[in-house]
Amino acid sequence: MNKSTIIDNVSSAAEAWRRLKEVYDFDYAMAHIMAPAPVNTGVPKLDHTLGGGIPAGTYTAIAGEGGSGKSALACVIAYEAALSGLFPVFFSMEMPAEMVIGRLLSIHTSRIRELQAARGVPESEWMRQTWWSTSHNLVRKIAGHRIATEEEAELYRAEHPDDPVLVAWEDFRETIWPYVLVVANIYSIQDACELVRGLYARGIRTLPIVDYLQLGADGDDAEASVREYERISKASVELARLAKDCQIPLVAVSSLRKMGREERKEAPTLQMLHGSGRIGFDCGTAIIIKRDAERDGAEQPIEAHVVKNRVGPSGTSCKLMFNGGLNMFR
Repeated sequence: MNKSTIIDNVSSAAEAWRRLKEVYDFDYAMAHIMAPAPVNTGVPKLDHTLGGGIPAGTYTAIAGEGGSGKSALACVIAYEAALSGLFPVFFSMEMPAEMVIGRLLSIHTSRIRELQAARGVPESEWMRQTWWSTSHNLVRKIAGHRIATEEEAELYRAEHPDDPVLVAWEDFRETIWPYVLVVANIYSIQDACELVRGLYARGIRTLPIVDYLQLGADGDDAEASVREYERISKASVELARLAKDCQIPLVAVSSLRKMGREERKEAPTLQMLHGSGRIGFDCGTAIIIKRDAERDGAEQPIEAHVVKNRVGPSGTSCKLMFNGGLNMFR
């Protein structure tokens, strides 16, 4: 008899607790009875707006138009989860794996820069426009297994002993990369859920991140326009069930339907989700990111609107500055 069957069909909470203790140790049982604390997003202003962070036991939808920073925010959340002791599993259905790792490295480099600045290291030595391209190219080689031996890596170290990107990479490889799983060859929400359940069965508490939900909804091109609502609804239900069954936080990135100029001036609503299906109903928290499309520059002003929140304040928002090159929010 498997463990899930043992605690089925109980008549009371006390009976469920007794059976749970018979199968699991006390700490494991307490983890199932007591709700875990929210996970920080890595953006303090957003954590405050949410009332603590990303909650467990339900999934959080992050939506926005192209270039608004929704995938970048998902990467920041994954990075923060790795620091907090969770095991983030990033299901990238759009970006290649090396690009996700490159973004995580960029976040790590930015954090190191902040520490160096606090120690009085001149800003000019760390704020380089070449950060993103250098770190991305380095990660492409390593993540793509194009460095067959350590010789090329040693040569790079010898030629660039003080390169801040290299310093960040060496630290990132030891402290972050081993604790993040990036899956870029999976295009089914059902398959993603099976992988997370397998890790959960082995005692590994994860933070799954799906980027993005519409690409993970099962279905072929022939039925896409006709059954999009049903496909996305099915995927949404599976994510909600996964988060609830495993009592884990879960993030699903979602696209927004195309809006006109006047509509962009309006306050965001759940109906703005593209092919939303049941997303607005199933998710516990929904964040819509709005970006000023008419503003140029390295940093872009954005607004994060919490349009739904079952465990915290709703109808709230915060203004942030987003640097896409450094994958930073402030």
